[in-house]
Amino acid sequence: MSTQKIWKSILVLVTLIPALAFGHGEESHGNHDAKHGGFVMMFLEMHFELVVGEEGGVKLYYSDPMRNDLPASVVADVSIEIERENNEIEPVSMSISSSGDLWQGDSRALNSENDIVRVGFLFQGEPFVLDIPAMVLPQFMDAPMPIVAESPHAGH
Repeated sequence: MSTQKIWKSILVLVTLIPALAFGHGEESHGNHDAKHGGFVMMFLEMHFELVVGEEGGVKLYYSDPMRNDLPASVVADVSIEIERENNEIEPVSMSISSSGDLWQGDSRALNSENDIVRVGFLFQGEPFVLDIPAMVLPQFMDAPMPIVAESPHAGH
């Protein structure tokens, strides 16, 4: 395994630890597979999937512990900003889609695996903020994203 891949794996684990800490106990729950080609995380008992288009644009989808789709209104105060490699901050104005199934906003495409997508929202009154390095998004991975969170949920 190359040094770059090792560092990417370490960064993914370090990035996931805070979000996984807010995960669940022993209840049943579904997989962490990306339904929309994005990056799946969990906060409390809710999954969310961040999709950043290769040509730009950001989408956030939400699902319950069993991965059944939830309406976008399950969260409030969604805030996205992209911190570019050159330290420029691009705020992304997010809104609920006309179908009500996701939050979406326009942005420029990610240019570097060193860009950071900062995701924030309120869920059940609890604030959540996480920096997600672009290098863990599908368009920057050499291979499909490993399901790092699968191990703590083995057998579910």
